[in-house]
Amino acid sequence: MTTTTDLIKITPRTATTQNYPRLAFCSAITPATSEHYSHLREAGIGTASICLGLSGYNHYKFSVIHTNLARQAGMTTHAFYVTDLNEITDDLYQLSNRFCKLGYSAQSKITIWVTSNRYIKDKEERINELIDLISRWHNRELIDVAFYKRDIDAGMYNLSKLPKMINLTIINCNALSAGIVEAGTWIYTTNMGDDTQVLAYDYYGYYTDHSGYQLSLVDTDYIVQKGDTWLSIARRHGIPVNDLMSLNRAADIAENLFEGQVVRIA
Repeated sequence: MTTTTDLIKITPRTATTQNYPRLAFCSAITPATSEHYSHLREAGIGTASICLGLSGYNHYKFSVIHTNLARQAGMTTHAFYVTDLNEITDDLYQLSNRFCKLGYSAQSKITIWVTSNRYIKDKEERINELIDLISRWHNRELIDVAFYKRDIDAGMYNLSKLPKMINLTIINCNALSAGIVEAGTWIYTTNMGDDTQVLAYDYYGYYTDHSGYQLSLVDTDYIVQKGDTWLSIARRHGIPVNDLMSLNRAADIAENLFEGQVVRIA
């Protein structure tokens, strides 16, 4: 059980444990100015995933604009595509065409951003098919899927019917956490100061390739960050989740953790 002492915030051993690495998801709603991208860099955000299109739109000029702006700012660029799963072959064509024309690399991550389309049947089968089609020309391990948490809560999508992904992005803005234990990336806001900007925490460095934010394994304590779960902490530190819970005398994997809480990891 969690004690009062456990909930007292203490100073992390290293400054890098105070925040997860972040990335920006950029699309038509993102300010298309070099100043905005400079602000992202000044905020310590060096990675951007650029929207390469939306279902039903044959022309999407913002993919070119934001790809160029991000690269001019010296940012690492990945790609995402917003699909309603209605015509996945059309989606595949638009995505692959723009991905190649804009010079995205073999190491770029591709995120399949799934919309709230409750009228499509066999959603998981369509997602799996789209993943299979993309993996014919791109590394399967570099394909991510993004869902709105509200859609998962509503039973619109069943995560157990999807392939085991290295990463899962959950869109749950203005909440206290991603809310899904399997989440590797949490889109937590659509605002950055006075600008509209989608920002995400990259728990495991999937997009950011950032390794310095986690505690060294020689440390015995970990300071809980916003969005942490028992499972995410266990995965981060390479500890069986049952062992982690035993170390902390926790009885229920669904037990909530609190930002600033001290968790033993060794």
